[in-house]
Amino acid sequence: MFSRFRTTFTTPYKYLTLYRRMSVSPVIVGHRGFKGNYPENTMIGFNKCFETGATIIETDLWLAKDNVIIISHDPSTKRVFVDSEGNETDYKIIDTEYDPILKQLKTIEGGYPLMTFREVLQWFKAYVVDHEGEFKLQLDIKRFNPPKILKQIIEDLLSVEPNMGFWYNRIQFGIWDLNFLKYLNQDDYFQDKFAEQQFDIFNITVSWRDAIFYVSYNDYLDALGGDRVKIKLTGVSLIYISTWSQGFLTKFVPLLKVHGLKLFSWTINKKFQYEYLCKVGELGGLVEYGVISDHPDTMVSYADHKEELEEVGETTRLTPTTESLRSSLTFKQWFSYFIFQVFHKMGSDKKLTDDEKQYDSIVDENKVRVIKVNEWVIWMFQTMQKFGIF
Repeated sequence: MFSRFRTTFTTPYKYLTLYRRMSVSPVIVGHRGFKGNYPENTMIGFNKCFETGATIIETDLWLAKDNVIIISHDPSTKRVFVDSEGNETDYKIIDTEYDPILKQLKTIEGGYPLMTFREVLQWFKAYVVDHEGEFKLQLDIKRFNPPKILKQIIEDLLSVEPNMGFWYNRIQFGIWDLNFLKYLNQDDYFQDKFAEQQFDIFNITVSWRDAIFYVSYNDYLDALGGDRVKIKLTGVSLIYISTWSQGFLTKFVPLLKVHGLKLFSWTINKKFQYEYLCKVGELGGLVEYGVISDHPDTMVSYADHKEELEEVGETTRLTPTTESLRSSLTFKQWFSYFIFQVFHKMGSDKKLTDDEKQYDSIVDENKVRVIKVNEWVIWMFQTMQKFGIF
């Protein structure tokens, strides 16, 4: 499994340095733009994110009642948005029309307008044209959308730039529900859209065990045969606390390696989290790994510093081992992972459901998933996040 790392040391040093810079320094992703310093999911936050040196912006999508995709993390407008006169709002986005209602909203902090996905794409295209670099948008397609939002995403892409080739390497789909990936493969609409090249498709999840079903779905598609385009998972975006386990290191990381899948982790805001993920990437020989952070500027500085040390040969060239990573975890981390798993099993709305596991079940594009959550568990989890336990 680790022959890739052993053989690199027989190559000329300049190629070794290039290899290490490409493989060790993770991709830096701004969480909701630059959430740590600017209002989330706003144009100012997006611009500032790219100015830090981060190359990907992660943002959140909901489909409004009139089939307009809007940018918001929450299913409701209550936490972030007020109306044009500054009054509190509490609209459930999927049940509310963008025009005339949602288009009038602005952020509580700073008064920035609620944006549509198409507006973001127009800004992004202009930014890419005017700046050098491999910039991308990572789309967090919220679980409680109807699957048909995927069609509208494609329609919005083509409305801004009709040449689909422009988008393949610049847009990453992030899905919470396996039915969305099944829908991409079942509906004929997507066949020609994915025929020329595959978009990156990530499973966003809080459980590496649940993600295994997504990986296995790739194998299911291969076994089907036939002439249809197979639209596959290309990566996993995992909450960082779920990486603090022996099973993740000994079972899931090797699985990612074997299938050539990428690993991103969120929300990484501390140096030890960043360094730990780098070690996981080195250990697993992953094709790509990235950190999603509220503070992309800080993560870029960590990456730059690591590159500088590597260039002058001041970092160790020993590949970390599973045991060394396990031993580096503190008791607090082990305990936090345990508690997190308890919460996930008790009342999470993000757990894999039985219908998702039925790979051949037909997906209704209009169906919105309804899951009853344990409000006490959600409150307790959010409280522990607030006090830094998670």
